[in-house]
Amino acid sequence: MCAPIAAVPIATMVTMGLSAATTAVGVAQQAQQAQQAAAQQASRAWQAAYQTAYQTAQARNAAAVSEYNAQDAERRGAVEEERQRRKTSLLLGTLQARFAAQGSDLLGSPLDLLGDAAAFGEQDALATRYQAVREAWNQRIQAANQTAQADFLANSVVPPLTNHDPGLGIAQSLLGGATNLLGIAERRNLLPKT
Repeated sequence: MCAPIAAVPIATMVTMGLSAATTAVGVAQQAQQAQQAAAQQASRAWQAAYQTAYQTAQARNAAAVSEYNAQDAERRGAVEEERQRRKTSLLLGTLQARFAAQGSDLLGSPLDLLGDAAAFGEQDALATRYQAVREAWNQRIQAANQTAQADFLANSVVPPLTNHDPGLGIAQSLLGGATNLLGIAERRNLLPKT
């Protein structure tokens, strides 16, 4: 008759031991999962930061190239404008030489022709300048857009979660296991009565 009474506390102890072992295994699994999740999160955060830094650098480089292209357009425009004025000057000199070779004085129609040639030449020079300024302006707008994109990318880096505590899940598991053990002990009347 003594054996059955001793068997009850042994069964309770085995049940409590199994519950403690289950809790320990759960804690170990949660710790491993938390470690893997933290490693994956860190890897994703690093990849995102690297990608963003790369795109930011690309946008800044493109903006610098656009500004260089704008300056180049202005230089080319100034050269073309000057070339057009020289061309007009040569045309005026040629016309004056022809009129002089024909023995005409430079009054009346010949003077009108020279004035028209000078006006059209200046109009061509100004049109060349306008085209260069317009091309430079387009390049600067593009540079401003690329700089804005670079600034946006630089400011859009999302920091990794810093408030995530993998130990919290482990603590919850331990508390849950302890609560289960206390519940088993209470049901078996193993706890002292107060």
